[in-house]
Amino acid sequence: MSQELTMSMERHSLYRIHRIDQLIRQSIYPNVPKLSRWLEVSTRTIERDIEFLRDSLGAPLKYDPKRRGYYYTRLDFSLPTVKLTAGELVTLYLGQKLLAQYQGTPFETSIIRAFAKIRTFLPEEVEVDFANLDEFLSFDVKPLRGEEQQVAHTFQQIAAALRDHETVKITYYTASRDSENTRLVDPYHLRCYQGAWYLIGYCHRRCEVRTFALDRIRKLKPVRRYFRVPPDFSLEEYLGHSLGIERGRQLYQIEIHFDAEAARWVKERVWHPSQEIILQEDGSLLLKLVLSGLGEVKRWVLGFGAHAEVLSPPELREEIAKEAACLAAKYQQ
Repeated sequence: MSQELTMSMERHSLYRIHRIDQLIRQSIYPNVPKLSRWLEVSTRTIERDIEFLRDSLGAPLKYDPKRRGYYYTRLDFSLPTVKLTAGELVTLYLGQKLLAQYQGTPFETSIIRAFAKIRTFLPEEVEVDFANLDEFLSFDVKPLRGEEQQVAHTFQQIAAALRDHETVKITYYTASRDSENTRLVDPYHLRCYQGAWYLIGYCHRRCEVRTFALDRIRKLKPVRRYFRVPPDFSLEEYLGHSLGIERGRQLYQIEIHFDAEAARWVKERVWHPSQEIILQEDGSLLLKLVLSGLGEVKRWVLGFGAHAEVLSPPELREEIAKEAACLAAKYQQ
């Protein structure tokens, strides 16, 4: 169903709700057959409108069997209204687009319903054409990584375990070793990063907090064993020295030199809270970071090709050199 048609249907529904409200306030005790006839819709549609008015909008609506019609038990009730500026309407549109990352999670249905209710109570004429916004605004929202139904099911199970503080038993696929293993995990947090959902929790096998990609969890089962999140656990501290989601076992003082071409782009962004940028006279720059783990920063630096050179630590410089040598060998064949 197109966005324009959906909006039109919602606004027709809004008109009926307002009209039903007006008729009830006139103390003429309208009933379903009469409303159906007056508003020229089916009785089932009117029944849904009555349910929405009573259950979703909280209308103090009662049916009088003697007068055979509806009335309000309190006259101080009024329909909610949403008055938004053009800028706020655009923000609402942007927010709906950005929430696409929750597709496949238990939040998806609630988000759709919430935005539908807001759109329903917008005025008939607004200054912003939502349909035309798609022509000049777009988002690179990463699609959900992994098979959607499988990830959604895993998400729901973990969300329940998070709520109940229940330990889960997972069979996890480790890509670097191309193998599966089973472990007990106390779920602490769910995090979405670049289109992928991750579980952060205490791993009983490694006796430390670890990060697990949901699309690599092959099996999951609650074990009816319960835990408490340690009071000293902090998500900010856990991920504080991560460039994104990966976390290593030790801190590294990282220095990367970017030539003048890359520097113009690199200096415009905050890549990490620890960063220090030192501009050079030739237009290049030196970027200093304090990170735990080298995997993410290695992949990030490789994305700049010859425009970036790792100066330290030696381990990262060596890893980059190996990758560069392998890449060069492929193109020399």
